[in-house]
Amino acid sequence: MRARLIIPLIYLLFPVALAAQPQIYNFSRLQEFLPKASYAGYVLGKPTGETSSMMGFSTSWAQMTYWSDSASIPGSISIRITDMLKIPIYMSATGNVDKETETGYERTVYYNGIRVLETFDSTSATGKLQFPVAGRFFIEASGSGIQDTRILYALLDSTDIAGLEELGRSTESH
Repeated sequence: MRARLIIPLIYLLFPVALAAQPQIYNFSRLQEFLPKASYAGYVLGKPTGETSSMMGFSTSWAQMTYWSDSASIPGSISIRITDMLKIPIYMSATGNVDKETETGYERTVYYNGIRVLETFDSTSATGKLQFPVAGRFFIEASGSGIQDTRILYALLDSTDIAGLEELGRSTESH
């Protein structure tokens, strides 16, 4: 008898509970936090992005790429913001890394109080900065044809990380 009462109640409440769950932000919303400035030697590209769901897992990302505007500065730099809603614990608890090779390094550094994984390889002239924001977003600044990671930090300086942090902590409906 109780089962006949409980099962219809579950069917009624389950959609309500699902609707109350936080959802990922559409890539167009994430694009608002990307840098809009140009950088010496790099031409601002058009922002790109994607929002998708598959087998109950949703993700959304927005990216801005800057291309070299001269032969003297080869390559490109880009920044990507990914909304994964619930970043796995290993990503939000970035450990301390201090690794050095003949041609590069991988290390944990602090940028404005944020723990960042910084990698650079001089042979391939590539670098990357990676870190989680607000337990749901993941930022990656990367570059190829770069001399060091300073230009990647300039990208971070132009990214609205504080706004992204606020968005991640809000209960805004989207």
